[in-house]
Amino acid sequence: MAPRPDVSEERKTQIIESAIKVFAREGLSKARMDDVAAESGVSKGLLYWYFKSKDEIIVAIADMLFRGEFRRMEEISSEGRTARACLEEVNQIFIDDLNSMLKVAPVVYEFYAMAFRNKVVRRFMQTYLRRYLNIVEPIIRRGMDSGEFAEGDARRAAITVAAAFEGTMLLWAFAPSIIQPEDQLRAAMRLIVDGLEHK
Repeated sequence: MAPRPDVSEERKTQIIESAIKVFAREGLSKARMDDVAAESGVSKGLLYWYFKSKDEIIVAIADMLFRGEFRRMEEISSEGRTARACLEEVNQIFIDDLNSMLKVAPVVYEFYAMAFRNKVVRRFMQTYLRRYLNIVEPIIRRGMDSGEFAEGDARRAAITVAAAFEGTMLLWAFAPSIIQPEDQLRAAMRLIVDGLEHK
C-alpha cells in the first residue's frame, strides 16, 4: 500500500487563504477562530492543530505575503552592476508584488496597526524591517565605497528607502485617487538615488 501524501502544507495554505477572506470581511479584531474554521471547511480541532491562536495565523499571512518578495531580493546579484541598478531591481520586485499586496491591503493595514499593541505582530514587523535593511543597506554601502554614491549614513538611507515603500502604500490606502503606487514608487526611488549620487 502506497504511503499517503503529506497534505499539511496544502492544508495550511488553505487555512491561511481562508483567514485572509475572513479578516478582510470581518476585520482582524472581530474575526474569530470559529469563522476561519468555517470558511476553510475544517474542524476547530484541526485548525488549532495547525495554528494555536489568531496571532499565529496573522503572522503566517504576513510571512506568506513577504516570503517570495524577500527571496527574490536576496538573490539580486551585484556583480558587474551599479548600486543604482540593484536598488532599481529591489524597487521593481516590490512593484511586481503590488497586485497581490493591493488585493489584501485591508488586512495588511490592520496588521500594521496591530503592531502598536500586539507584541507578536510587532516582533514580526521588526524582523521584516531588519531583513529588508540587511538587503538594501549593503547595496547602498557598496555604492558609497565605490564612489558611485556620496559618502554618508548607509543605514539611514536604507531606512529612507523602506519608508518610501511603506509610506506610499499607506497613502494609497486613504487616497487611492491621488496615489498611483507604481508611479510613486518609481519616482521615490529616482529621487532617493539621485540624492545619493549628488556630490
